[in-house]
Amino acid sequence: MAAARTLLRRLDPVLQIGLVICLAEVYRLLRRLIPTDWPVAVANAHQVLHLERALHMEWEGAVQRAFLHAPELVKGMNWFYLSSHFVVTGVFFVWLYWRNREGFALFRDGFLLGTAIALVIHWRYPTAPPRLANMGIKDTVEMYSHVNIGEPHHERFANPVAAVPSLHAGWAIALGAGLMLYAQSWAGRIAGIVYPLAVLLTIVVTGNHFIFDAVAGALVMAVSFAATAPFRFRFAEPAYATVSSQRD
Repeated sequence: MAAARTLLRRLDPVLQIGLVICLAEVYRLLRRLIPTDWPVAVANAHQVLHLERALHMEWEGAVQRAFLHAPELVKGMNWFYLSSHFVVTGVFFVWLYWRNREGFALFRDGFLLGTAIALVIHWRYPTAPPRLANMGIKDTVEMYSHVNIGEPHHERFANPVAAVPSLHAGWAIALGAGLMLYAQSWAGRIAGIVYPLAVLLTIVVTGNHFIFDAVAGALVMAVSFAATAPFRFRFAEPAYATVSSQRD
């Protein structure tokens, strides 16, 4: 039994990181399997636009037009959008596993529940991104980087009518909170502020999300952590305690 427990402890990093990766791939597969109802998705996108107008937060067009004057910067944002979502999140979880195991479990559970909630909303409320909703927002990834990430009858990488909520925004904001909680250096904590802001700006400039989508993504992650955190908080070691013990 002792040998088995030792083996499980040694395999735990592989099992935990593998679990997160596998579930992320399951999410991507299930999202592809959701039927794409384009008329409903475009109509829902216009509902979001009307809501933003009522709330005086329809800023997507102005933000994108400001950045279109710097095409090289937009190209960089295109590739940041294409690569950062899973790569940066994966690196964050590997780092957090070695930094704080209780924190890893807390964020793993929050991310998994938040992703599951988002998947249900994507299924029940399909929403086209601004770039595909006939509202004057350009697809910068296609225009500058010549990569098609989904359009009617040409859904290459995923079901593109999953704008609400934005998991790009939700994951990035939660990741930033994790860096603020568990990073010991000022550089790590600054990254916890800069990375979510960069993601929020990028998803708007590339035409992939409304600002409302980002708000919805943040709310979904907040609900998921509120639902899962009580089961972890009484066991979790606070980040400041770890720092204090190392100083002692």
